[in-house]
Amino acid sequence: MLSQLVEEGPFCEARIPVFGPVLTVTQHAAIQGLLKDSDHFAVDARNAGHKSPFGLPFLPKVFRDLSNNLLSLDDPDHRRLRSLADAPFRRISIDALRPQILAQVDRLLSEYSASGDPDLVAGFCRKLPLQVIYTVLGMSEATQAHFNVAMMGFNAGESPLAMLRAVLALRPMLKSLRAEIADVRRAPRPGLMSDLVHAEEDGEQLSEDELVTMVFVLFVAGHETTTHLLSTSVFTLLTEPGAFEAFRQLDADALPVAVDELMRFTGPVQFTKPRFVRADMTFCGRTLRKGEKIMALLAAGNVDPAVFDHALDLDFARRPNRHLGWGTGPHMCLGLHLAKAEAEIALAELVRRWPDLKIRGEADQLKWIKRSGLRGLQALPLSLS
Repeated sequence: MLSQLVEEGPFCEARIPVFGPVLTVTQHAAIQGLLKDSDHFAVDARNAGHKSPFGLPFLPKVFRDLSNNLLSLDDPDHRRLRSLADAPFRRISIDALRPQILAQVDRLLSEYSASGDPDLVAGFCRKLPLQVIYTVLGMSEATQAHFNVAMMGFNAGESPLAMLRAVLALRPMLKSLRAEIADVRRAPRPGLMSDLVHAEEDGEQLSEDELVTMVFVLFVAGHETTTHLLSTSVFTLLTEPGAFEAFRQLDADALPVAVDELMRFTGPVQFTKPRFVRADMTFCGRTLRKGEKIMALLAAGNVDPAVFDHALDLDFARRPNRHLGWGTGPHMCLGLHLAKAEAEIALAELVRRWPDLKIRGEADQLKWIKRSGLRGLQALPLSLS
């Protein structure tokens, strides 16, 4: 289906929950053009004539309070906030974290094996990114507990009842986060959260609202993509002929190339947030009107034959690999080096420990999450030997 969308592209019409009808870009070159062109396309709908940041007529107050965040702002505000959070997510900083990540992987896999529960998603894929981002942020256990409850609500799906539960869970989480920010302001501690509280940009510190939204976004962005990258990668290794054994033979230098290919092939992030047309224009031969919504279908761009030879094949030696899994342009994924490091370490250790790993039951009977824009498994029961 994705290949057909690419062939018929560069546009298709889609209907996205909450946002409604959205024009979608499907071809690699057009997606690059859309995501890199912040002069003509805004992330903040208010910069394209709308009254709200997401272009929606109604938004619950708790979401309005979180709307002015790193993912939802245009420059110069986006650049200012990103510059404050950038250093801990650079490759050199993530390399220093690798021993801690390996220790977490080793502990969690041992606990998963001992638990008797075969589900790798609940036992490992969700836990690892959470523990790593908590470590990076330097978050207390009390606030971690509130975040865990809130994320369970969002992971439940997009039904009205699930969304209501998620909204209700956000309130105590944000209250706990504000209290922790106050504690950190009085007594600095190791971690990115403390660094942000005491950081200055042009002589000014972040406001409390900016700090709350920044930490919340870094937390969400820092774990959800990795969770689905891990689950879909393991599924792919166990269902694509020869993939598991080929991955087991890779050395340390080949692992980053293989993980990039898994990101391209598995598509844990299917599409981006909408962009909004700043003014009437023509884009890729199509007339667009001010305020119109348009988004990038990354999963389609990642199988574009104009860019990828044998695009539907899994190739652990694919180089160059100009995949779009991390996005591109000013809003390219801030945590991509962290996510890649977690996937490299976790997958390598998983196949090393259990060379006879298999899916329990029929692979085509597994259930996938019901979240627009994301691709991951609700559960992945495994037989370890």
